[in-house]
Amino acid sequence: MRLAHARHKTLILRSCILMGFFLIVLNAMISVKYSNVMFSIGNAQLPVTSLNGCIQVIISLICIIMVLTDAKKGLVWSSIVLGISVLGAVRAMIVARNLMPAPGVFNTAIFLISMYLISRQIQYSDRMAVTDTVTGLNNRYGFDHDIRSKKWMNEKGSIVFIHLDGFWPVNANLGRRYGDELLRIVASRIKTALGEKNGEAYKIEGAEYALILPAEVDHDALVREMIKSVEETITLNKDGVPSNCYLSAFAGIADIADPSADADTIMKRADVAMNYAMKSGNIKYCLFNDEMNESLARQVHIELLVKDSLRNDWFYLVYQPQYTIADKRLRGFETLIRMNAPGEEKIPPSEFISIAEMSDLVLDIDKFVLHRTMTEFREICYSSGNTITVAVNVSAKSVARAGFADKVLGLLKETEFPAECLEIEITEYSFVEEGNHTLENIKKLRDNQIMIALDDFGTGYTSLEQLMKLPVNLVKIDKSLIDNLVRNEMNIDFVKSVIYMGHLMDAEVIAEGVEHDNQVDCLKELDCDFIQGFIWGKPMEYDEACDLANTIYDKLPRYH
Repeated sequence: MRLAHARHKTLILRSCILMGFFLIVLNAMISVKYSNVMFSIGNAQLPVTSLNGCIQVIISLICIIMVLTDAKKGLVWSSIVLGISVLGAVRAMIVARNLMPAPGVFNTAIFLISMYLISRQIQYSDRMAVTDTVTGLNNRYGFDHDIRSKKWMNEKGSIVFIHLDGFWPVNANLGRRYGDELLRIVASRIKTALGEKNGEAYKIEGAEYALILPAEVDHDALVREMIKSVEETITLNKDGVPSNCYLSAFAGIADIADPSADADTIMKRADVAMNYAMKSGNIKYCLFNDEMNESLARQVHIELLVKDSLRNDWFYLVYQPQYTIADKRLRGFETLIRMNAPGEEKIPPSEFISIAEMSDLVLDIDKFVLHRTMTEFREICYSSGNTITVAVNVSAKSVARAGFADKVLGLLKETEFPAECLEIEITEYSFVEEGNHTLENIKKLRDNQIMIALDDFGTGYTSLEQLMKLPVNLVKIDKSLIDNLVRNEMNIDFVKSVIYMGHLMDAEVIAEGVEHDNQVDCLKELDCDFIQGFIWGKPMEYDEACDLANTIYDKLPRYH
């Protein structure tokens, strides 16, 4: 709980201290000069000293405000103010030989104890709010707070973003408990490399860490040493069996002191530099430079376009048909999002979606696509006898959020869309990101007749054991596997295995990106159920999708 922004703490604290001392002096004057003076309220006679209790309550309230403003300093000054107030009351009792102030002294003592308990609770809550429960390091909220404070104080230094490659397979294959142990070991190695006075380490999210380094630290040498330490073999023991884990670490560095950049820009720069290192293939860390400014400017520009597109309805949907491979019967459509911002180039979905996934913007995109799809296809689904399937891609972030299933069910109710016609497409990565919430959401959706498709099947990190337990209706073979399907026997055997695994999961299988007749023939022989691709249908706008459905179901109503 906070009553003020950090930059206003000092002003509020000083104001409360001055007011507290003023009221203490006022109380003392009333006790000494007006101890025997009475004032009338109607027929009642009250001593002026009865105001002492009212003033004491106001002093106590001021002390509460100080503690809520700054738990540590507020407690110190509250103790001083209330302590002086108690001493003044005790002195008044001794001088006047009157015990009337005694209840006030007792109340003040109770307030002092209350201040202490409130301060301890606030400090504990603050500590827990910025602490990562797995590693014990400060979390991304603590990092965000510290970097903004340093920018506000114009401190010099640099920030480092660190990404671990190779963590997700360990987390998926050995389990979350061992994944957490791996994160703790990495955190310990980072802290050891950092030392006592070389800066602070933070656990951001997933497999990412961050550092804030003071200006006097040689960040090149420190980051090199840290990466070397992190990449040393880590051995985990599962049920007494040692498993060696090999991680690759990549880092991006950005200067805090640049006066032209705010805290958000500094963090984006470090993120851009980290991604540059990851994509380079031959460097482990990178300092943000002017060449990367173009990439950052592009990212910021697209972020703004996404926000504007959501606000101004510049997004629209296209639909790619899916067919049964045996008789080319229309199964349904996959929904794909496109952006049509006025005066802008055509930005591919792969670019603006990946940038939206860096923030919570992807959650808004998911909501838009779900709502628009249900609105446009509702009548088509009803007219088809609820036999058409409409598939919607959902990000790992969305499906991993608690309550996602309830939001989807709410949209179904709002749009009156038939649940049995909706298919939610997720990736294997969704189960690794936040497996518990993801499974809860999927099971709830399945219980309400919504189908689940596993996208990009065969390219993710999920173990075979986990795949067999996933509650999905459909698995989608990634286009990258289909592209190489007929080039050699090994590719065919691999796709055959993927189809076999899908059927073992009691799910149907669809191949994406089918473009050639020989691919269709091969997939038929391999017992694939459905295909989707340019050979039988490119992504089409709503009216074209209606026309296609009209060839099967007469006189379908249109949304537009």
